[in-house]
Amino acid sequence: MVADILLDRRCGTSHAHVVTSERAHGDLHPIHTDIELLARRQREVASRSWSMLDQRHGREAVEVHGDSSWPIAGIGDVVVSRGPSGPAIGVWAADCAPIVLIGDAGTVVGVHAGWRGLAAGVVDVGVRAATAAGEDVVAAVLGPVIHQCCYEFSAGDLDLVAAGVHSSVADIVGMTATGALALDVPSAVRSALAANDVELDVVRPCTGCTARWFSHRARTDLGRHAVIGWTETVDD
Repeated sequence: MVADILLDRRCGTSHAHVVTSERAHGDLHPIHTDIELLARRQREVASRSWSMLDQRHGREAVEVHGDSSWPIAGIGDVVVSRGPSGPAIGVWAADCAPIVLIGDAGTVVGVHAGWRGLAAGVVDVGVRAATAAGEDVVAAVLGPVIHQCCYEFSAGDLDLVAAGVHSSVADIVGMTATGALALDVPSAVRSALAANDVELDVVRPCTGCTARWFSHRARTDLGRHAVIGWTETVDD
């Protein structure tokens, strides 16, 4: 089964690739999946291995250096690969926002943004990591994520998220399919990126509405899909 291609284009001096696995590829949780099975599934998804983090719904950043950081590069929610041709990185999720940022000199940053991470400013951390060496972010991709239709949310927590993504509550509030108050995660991600002068290029569908991806909230799934990014040097 071929992975879903989210981005495949030249970005500055590099060619950027972002793909996402699906439920049919199996569980890609880097801790709960047998190491040999994980390696095989990674190659099936992206024809290469990639490093991930032990994600904690925070804002810590970890830089990846070569194969020594496979499959877990450390503890955090922002994984950074300096490019071009640096190691591939991935973000695992089952409703939270998996974001990949591409820098114009080939840096790739993966951001795992649950609502607590959004409230804590994890997107700001991701953008700063992508631009730390003077690069501009030239592509931003949001993989499969829960949408407002399936994400009932409290008013008090909406205030926290709005502050963390530099927006008003009105810009990120939504309504579920049953009419309850909801968090619009794509809008929250878009607001956080816009506050950093970054445009969101790709938004994928709701994990709660379809069994194509794992969803903890909608189906109490234990498995995790992944969004993977890497860059390669472009020969002029």
